[in-house]
Amino acid sequence: MSDQCTLRLVRELRQVERSEQLAFTVRYEESNIRDIQALIIGPPGTPYELGFYEFSIKIPSDYPATPPAVKIRTTNKGRTRFGPNLYANGKVCLTWHGSRGEQWSPAQGLESVMLSIQSLLSSNPYTLEPGFDENDRANDTENMIAIHYLTRIETELTYQICHENLRLAVITPLEQAFQAPSPTRRMAPRVGQESSAEEDSELEYEPEPALLNQSKFYDFCKRRFLWYLEFYQNAIEKGIADESRRQGTSFIQMPFEGYGNAMTGEWNYLDLQTRLLALRDRLMEETHRWPVEGLVLVKEDAGIAVKLRGQHEQIAAEMSAYPQVLDLSLVDDNPFVWRLTYVGRNESKLEGGIIKIKIYISPRHPEEQPRAFVESPLYHIRVSKLGVLMYLPSHAEEIGQHIEGIINTLEDDNPPYNPLMTVNPEASALCWGSESDRRLYRRKLRASLEES
Repeated sequence: MSDQCTLRLVRELRQVERSEQLAFTVRYEESNIRDIQALIIGPPGTPYELGFYEFSIKIPSDYPATPPAVKIRTTNKGRTRFGPNLYANGKVCLTWHGSRGEQWSPAQGLESVMLSIQSLLSSNPYTLEPGFDENDRANDTENMIAIHYLTRIETELTYQICHENLRLAVITPLEQAFQAPSPTRRMAPRVGQESSAEEDSELEYEPEPALLNQSKFYDFCKRRFLWYLEFYQNAIEKGIADESRRQGTSFIQMPFEGYGNAMTGEWNYLDLQTRLLALRDRLMEETHRWPVEGLVLVKEDAGIAVKLRGQHEQIAAEMSAYPQVLDLSLVDDNPFVWRLTYVGRNESKLEGGIIKIKIYISPRHPEEQPRAFVESPLYHIRVSKLGVLMYLPSHAEEIGQHIEGIINTLEDDNPPYNPLMTVNPEASALCWGSESDRRLYRRKLRASLEES
């Protein structure tokens, strides 16, 4: 790969990482940046909604003259085809392999590749079947039977993908995350002992190779799972209501499917509900275990415990820049769990509310990112019924940026509509609904603030 191509790819990777695009993320090894792993979140409003889809992107040596090679890894070990353009063997049919005028151009880049992949997670996947022409069907007024048949097939495919999206792109990846070996703690220097700057930056932990080989997105998926949990619960409850008559029956085969390249499975939303709730409980147990593990490190004077305590002291001293923050303290003097107390600004939507937020920090930070929970009552688009607070730090490695991200989220009075940035379905429907819906949202928010 030429130096020019390498520089371009490095620049594009940095652009993707700095992008405010919440729908996808990438991972790669610095020693081999041409081998990229991508995770794309299924677009809301599609049967792939909020699923975690992994892809491998191989960059050729003559990039960008030649397009990347893309394969889907979310295939149920090669047993499930997620649509006409997403094959069970990993093959992905992208537009640049299509007709004239749609081919790859060197002017395109990594972000356009990600957007092209995302476009395959369509609201109506059947229309992506090669040879499908909506105009032909619309003009075929003489063959109503054929039109009815195609409509039924499209609907059935959508229902099947909704089910398998929850099973294979949401629940299974999270179950695998808990089956993976935990990162191993490296012996940390005690206070007073010297350590290199490189060791210092790693916060005394490094993941086992086995974990890296399985998935680079486990923590990313865990945090998003907590964000979108209620959306998953609602989808499953709807599936139970709509598909109860088909419980335990097999999927029908689609016209474009064949042996070894189909979506084979059976309807079982009740099982999905049980597994989803079990994952919720395991994630909460894991979160509450972090402070317990942290106390062991405090007793050992481990470097990460000392650093977190020092960071807390520094950030708390700097809180004068945020007059709305009443307090930033360590819960039970434990540097692995912080409490932020915030009072709503005058003339803001949170005016007068006293909001307490508990921030859990993993002993394996930054490999595992903090999780924030609102302890006070707060009816808000960014706060789930479980109390999970959705926020975005500008630099995930720095705890101070997490605190700033939380404050920015609370002070964002008029957030633009973005379905990936809401964790409360009911509040979201009101906040971006009709004028009467918006008034009801403000009343519910005000009532929760008065209760706080």
